[in-house]
Amino acid sequence: MRRFLILFGIMAFFVPQGCASTLPPCLGGTSVSTFRLILQEEGRSPALPLSSMNIIQSGAKLKYQPVHVPLAIKDKAQIAILLVPVSKLPAGEGSRKKGKDKDKDKEDENGNELIVLDAHAAKDPAEWVIPQRSSIVGVVFGPRGLDVKKVSTLVEKNENLIPQLADFAQQTATVEALVKMLSEYEESPNSGQDINAALTGFSAQYGVSMSKLDTTAPTDAQANQLIRAVMPSMSAYDPNTSDRSAVIAQSTGLATAVAGLFFGSPVGLAAGGASLFMNLRSMMFPDTDFHAAFVQTTETNGMALCTKSQTSKPRTRPAYLWILRVPDAGAPQASLPGPVYLPLGGKSEVKIACANPGQLRILPRAREWQLASTAHTAPVPVTITVGNSDDSFELDLSHTKLPAGQYRLTAMWDWDQVEVKGDVNLRPIASFTDAKATADSQDNLVEGSGPVKIQLAGADFEFVNKVAIVPSGDSKATPKELSFTLPKGPSAGEQTAMDVDVDSSALRAGSYLLKLTQINGSTHDVAITIHPSNPTVSNLPLRVNVGEPQQTVTLEGTGLERLEGLVSEGATWELVPPPAGVRDLGERKATLKLAAQVKKDDKLDVNMKIAGHHSPLKIAGGLRVAGPRPKIASASASSSQAIYVALRQGEIAAGAAVSFAIRAENAGLHPAINLSCTNASDVKVPLILHPGERNGTAQLDFAGEGVLFLSADPGTVGQSGCQLIATLAVDETGSSDSYTLGRVVRLPNIAQFTLGNEKLADNVYSGTLTGQELQTIEKTGWDSKNGVPVQGFPTPVPGTPQDQTLKIGMPWPPPSPRAPIYVWLRGEKEGRLTMTKY
Repeated sequence: MRRFLILFGIMAFFVPQGCASTLPPCLGGTSVSTFRLILQEEGRSPALPLSSMNIIQSGAKLKYQPVHVPLAIKDKAQIAILLVPVSKLPAGEGSRKKGKDKDKDKEDENGNELIVLDAHAAKDPAEWVIPQRSSIVGVVFGPRGLDVKKVSTLVEKNENLIPQLADFAQQTATVEALVKMLSEYEESPNSGQDINAALTGFSAQYGVSMSKLDTTAPTDAQANQLIRAVMPSMSAYDPNTSDRSAVIAQSTGLATAVAGLFFGSPVGLAAGGASLFMNLRSMMFPDTDFHAAFVQTTETNGMALCTKSQTSKPRTRPAYLWILRVPDAGAPQASLPGPVYLPLGGKSEVKIACANPGQLRILPRAREWQLASTAHTAPVPVTITVGNSDDSFELDLSHTKLPAGQYRLTAMWDWDQVEVKGDVNLRPIASFTDAKATADSQDNLVEGSGPVKIQLAGADFEFVNKVAIVPSGDSKATPKELSFTLPKGPSAGEQTAMDVDVDSSALRAGSYLLKLTQINGSTHDVAITIHPSNPTVSNLPLRVNVGEPQQTVTLEGTGLERLEGLVSEGATWELVPPPAGVRDLGERKATLKLAAQVKKDDKLDVNMKIAGHHSPLKIAGGLRVAGPRPKIASASASSSQAIYVALRQGEIAAGAAVSFAIRAENAGLHPAINLSCTNASDVKVPLILHPGERNGTAQLDFAGEGVLFLSADPGTVGQSGCQLIATLAVDETGSSDSYTLGRVVRLPNIAQFTLGNEKLADNVYSGTLTGQELQTIEKTGWDSKNGVPVQGFPTPVPGTPQDQTLKIGMPWPPPSPRAPIYVWLRGEKEGRLTMTKY
C-alpha cells in the first residue's frame, strides 16, 4: 500500500508527512519509473519535495534522485525539465526575499518564455539550477532517450504554447486530486456512506461544478460524469467509443476508472489540446510521441510516473509529460473568526478567513500543521483536511494526545513558518455524570402543560449538538429530537447550563431520558420526569378569621391527594390525610392556626408541596384574613302553646311556634340564621332567615343590639328526636359554630281520658285517650317506671278527623285519687308526666 498526495494545482492540499493515506501506485495505469524531485535553496534546509513548493526562486537547485528505473530502459532513459518563468507577479504577492527579484523580469538569451533544461540520464542523480523564478515545471521522461534541441524562436511566435501548458497542468492536477479523493474514499471505513458528501467537499475546494452522482449507475457512467465535470473540454467526447471503455468496464473501483479515462490518447490530449504535444514535438523534442502522465507518491517518498501502456507512432520515440504548476505566492494571512473551542480527541470543522479570496484558495497548500502552546515547549503535529466549504477545514485530534489549554495553529509555507491568527482552545468532552435538570425547571414538566423550557446543569454542555427524548425503559421507542439553546452558542467555551424545549402536550406522566449527543458522537442520558397534572384549588381565596385558636378550611379542586403539605408565612397548616387509594380527590380539609401578628384584611400566600416536585407551587394571596367570626353566645326558648306532656331539659316541642331570644356577637348589620337538624336522615329543608324576613310562620327580627328574635315551629325543620341547631352567618366573615337550640320533640295532646270495665289482664283494664298526635305514645301507666303497652293504633274521631282516640291499658287500682297518667313516647325508657288525671 502506498501513500498518495495531491501534487498539482494551485488548490492542492498537503497534510504533514506521515499522515497521508496509503494508496496503491498508478491507479488505472502502470509505473514507467520512480524518482524523487526535491528543491534546495541556499541557506535553507532541508530540501523539500518539488510538489510541495509554493515559490520556485531563481538560483534554487532542482535535484533528481532515481529510486527505481526498470532494467529494460535503464541505460537509455533520460529526463528533462521544462520551466515557465514568472513574467509578472500580482500585486502583494511574490518573493520571500526583501526587495526585487533580480531575475524576475529577465528572459533567456533568445527572448523566449519557455526554458528547457538539459536532459540527463534517468539512472543517475542529476541537478539543475533554476535560472529564473518559475511558476510551471514540466518533467519529460523518455524511456528510449530524448532528443532535446535548443529552443527555437517558434516558441516566441506560438503564443498558445504557455497557456496550453498551464491548462494541461491545471486540469491534470484536478483529475489527479479527484482520483486521490476517490481512492481515499474507497479505502476508508466509511466508504458505505454516500459518496456525494465527499464530492461536495471536493467541489468546494477545487471550484468544480459537479451534479449529484447516481451511485446505482454503472461505474463507466459515473466515471464519465466525473471526468466531464473536471475537464470541460471532454463535454463533446464520448469515452465509451474509444478503447478506454474496456478499461472502465474492467475497473474494480471508480478511482481506477477515472484515472484510466485520463491516460493516453485521446482523453489525455483533450486535457490541454493535442496541439500542446505537437508543439513540444516540433519545437524542442523532435520525433517524440507525447503521452499524459500522473505522478503518485510511493512509500519511499518517491514519485511513481504513471501512464497507460500504448503503442507509439512509427518512427517516434515515446515520452511522458507531467506538468506541475505552483501558485508563486507568499504565505496566506489566515485568521480564525474568533476564539475557537474544540473538543479533545475528535474531529472538528473550523472556519477560517484570509486577507482575500485568492489566499483562501491556496491556503490548503500549507503543510506540516501543528498546534503550539506557550505551556508546552514542543509543538504537536495535527491533521488538517479541507472541509465541505471553501472557508473551513477539518482538524483531526482523534489520534493526538494533548492536554486541555490554549493553542496557536501553525504550518509551513515552503521553508517559512506561518501562524493562523486566533486562539484554539482545546477542551475535554464532558461525561455528564452529574448532569441533571434543575429542580425548578424539572417541576415545570407537567403532563399536558404544553411547551416548557427546562434547564440542564452540572456539566459543560458546549459541545452538545443534538438532544432527543425517549420514554425510559422503552427500547423500541424512537427518540424525538428537541430544540435546545446554549447561552454562548455551540462550541463557544465552557457553558455549565443549557436550555431544552420540551413540549409535554403529547407526553404522558412518567420517566423519560434526554439523550444528549456531543460533536464526537458520544451520547449520554439525563433522566427527567413528566409529572401528572398539578393539583388545583378552585375555591380561592380561602377565608380564615382572626381570633380563632384553630380553624378548619375545605379545599375544593382536583388531584388534592397529591398535596403533601401547605405552608404560609403567618399560618401553620395541617392537612387531613387523604383516603387510601383515592385518585383525583376533589375535596380535602386542613386545619390551621394563625400567628398573633396576622391582622384582618391580610392576604397570605399559600405554598403547596406536591408529591414528586422539588419546590412548592405558590398560590399568591391564597388566604384572605377576615375579621372575627360571628358567634351565638346564648339562646333562650319560650312557647305559647299548652303543653299537656312534660318536656325534659333541652327539649323543644314541635307542632307550634317557639320563640328564641338569641344573643349574637360579631353579627354585623346583615346576619342570617340558618336552622337545621343534626340527624341527616331527618333533615327537611333548612330554614334561612335574615332580620325582617318571614317564611311561612317563621320570622326573624332584631330585638336590640346584639339580640335576635326568632320565631319558628321546630317541626318544620326536623323530625322528632333531631337536634335543632342554629348557625349565624355573615357574608364578610363566614359562619359561626353551630349552636344547639334543643332536641325537637313531637308531644301528644291529650284532651280526655276514660277508664272502662274491660279487663285486659290481671289488674289491667282498658281505657281510652282522646286527643292529637297519639301515635307517638308507646306505653301508659301511673308512674314513670311501670308502663303498659298501648292496645293498637290511633283512630280518627268521626266528624273531627284531626282528633284521635287510642285504646290503652291501665293497672288497677290507681295509686291515689286524681292520679296523673304517665306516657312513654316511642323509643323512650321512662314515662313522661301528663296533665291528664283519672
